[in-house]
Amino acid sequence: MRHRPRDDVSSPAATVSSPDGGLADPGAVRNTLLQFASQLATAAFTSVLTLYLVRALGASGYGVYALAVSVGALLLLPAGLGLPWAVGRFLADHRADTDQARAILIMGLKLQIPAALVWPLRWVALSLIGQALFGFLTSMAQSVRRVAVGLWMVVVESAVETSASITLVLAGAGAAGAALGKAIGYSVAATIGVFLTLRLLGGARRRSLVPAPVGLRTLTSYAGAMFVVDLTWSAISQVDVLLIGALLSSAAVGSFSAVLRIMTVLGYLGLAVAGGIAPRLSLGAGSPDTRAFAEAARYLIIVQGLMIAPTVIWAAPIVGLLLGPGYRGSAEIMRVLSVAYFVGAPAALFSVAVTYLGEARRRVAIMLGTLTLGLIATYVLLRAVGLVGAAIADDIVSVVYVSAHVWICSRMITLDLRRLAWSSLRTLIAAGAMMLPMLAVGTSHLSVAGWIGGLCAGGTAYGAVLLLTRELSVTELRGLPARLRTGSRGGNA
Repeated sequence: MRHRPRDDVSSPAATVSSPDGGLADPGAVRNTLLQFASQLATAAFTSVLTLYLVRALGASGYGVYALAVSVGALLLLPAGLGLPWAVGRFLADHRADTDQARAILIMGLKLQIPAALVWPLRWVALSLIGQALFGFLTSMAQSVRRVAVGLWMVVVESAVETSASITLVLAGAGAAGAALGKAIGYSVAATIGVFLTLRLLGGARRRSLVPAPVGLRTLTSYAGAMFVVDLTWSAISQVDVLLIGALLSSAAVGSFSAVLRIMTVLGYLGLAVAGGIAPRLSLGAGSPDTRAFAEAARYLIIVQGLMIAPTVIWAAPIVGLLLGPGYRGSAEIMRVLSVAYFVGAPAALFSVAVTYLGEARRRVAIMLGTLTLGLIATYVLLRAVGLVGAAIADDIVSVVYVSAHVWICSRMITLDLRRLAWSSLRTLIAAGAMMLPMLAVGTSHLSVAGWIGGLCAGGTAYGAVLLLTRELSVTELRGLPARLRTGSRGGNA
C-alpha cells in the first residue's frame, strides 16, 4: 500500500519529497493549524513573561524595557530590507524543485545576514541579528508550505526568551537582563532555524548547487518594493497612536492602545490562515490553488462574524474583565473598532496573497494611499469627535485597505466576488441576530451564568441564521470534519 507523505511535527525538517522531486505538501488545513498554534504559543509565553516583568521591574523599569523593545521593532525593518517576503515569494514559485529552492534560500541568506549585521552595529539593538534571521527563516518555512519548521522555531524562541529573561531579572540584571533574554531567545531560535531549513532542503553541501532560477536584480527589486510596504505598514499601524498622543493625552493613548492589543489577539486567526493558504497562490508552479483560497476567505468571514456581537453588545463587560475599571472609556472604542476587526482577518489573507502573486509594486501604491488617508482621516476625526474619531478612522482605513487588495486579487486569479459579498452580508445578518439574546442578558455587569448563557444563546442564533439564509448547510457541516482530516493529511482542502 502506498502511503501519502505527511509532515511529521516530531521531525519538522525531514526532507520529504513529492513524486515530482519537490517538497511534499502537508496540506492547507494542516499548515494553517500549525501557523495558528505558533501564534498561540507566542501569546502564551508572552503573557507569562509580561505579567512577570510588570511586577518584577515595576512601572519605571518595565517602561524602559518596553521603550527598548519598541525602538528595536522599528530598527527591525531596515534589518530585514524586505527580504523575507521577497525570498519567500520566489521560494513558493520554485518549491517543486528542491535544488532551485535551496539555491534561492542560500542567495537570500547571503543578503540577509550582512543586512542584519550592519544595522545593529551601526545603531544599538544587537538582538536584531537574531530577530531578522528568525523572521527570514519563518517566512521561508511558510513559503515552502512546511510550517512545522516555523512552529518549532517559535516554541524554542518563546521558551528560551521567557526562561532567560526571568532568570536574568531574578539575578538582578533588571531591564537590561530582560532585553538580553530576548536577544538570547531569538539567537538560539535563528541558529536552530538555519539548521532545520537547510536540512529541509537537503543541505547546502550535499550536492553541487545549481544556479538560482531568480536573478539577484530581480530578487532585490522585489525586496525593495516589500521594504517600502513594510515601512508604510509600520507607519499606518502607529499613526493613530502618535496623533492621539500629540492632540489629546497619554491617558487617551492608553485607553486606545489597550483595545488595539485585544483586537490584535482576536486577529490571530486571519494571520494563521494567510500563512497557511496564501503561498498556495504562487504562479510559478502552475495553476494557483484558488479553490482553497476562496473557501478560506469565506470561512474566515463566517468565523470572524462570531465576535461582532460580543465586541458591540458586551464591550463594557469585556473591557472591565480584561482591562479593569481604569479603562471604562475604552468600551466605546471597542464597539467602533468592531468594523476594523471584522475586515482585519480577510485583509491579512488578501494582502499576503497579493505578495505571493508577485504584485508587490501594486501594494506600494495602496500602502501610500492608505497612509495618506489614515493621516487625514485620523487628524480630522480626532479634532471633530475626540478619541472615538481615531477608531472611526481606523475602520475607514481598514475597509479601503482590504477592498484594494481584494480588487488586485480578482484581477490576478478567478475569484467569485459576488459569493464573498453575499457571505459577508449573511454573516452580518447572523451577527445582528446574535446580538438579541446577548442584549437580553445584559450589557454592563454579567455573572458567570450570564456570560455562558448569552454566548450559548447568541451562538445558536448566529448558526441558525446562517443555515436559514443558506450560507451554510447541514450537509456542508456534516462533511466538514472529513474535509479537515483530508486537508490535514496533505490534501487540497
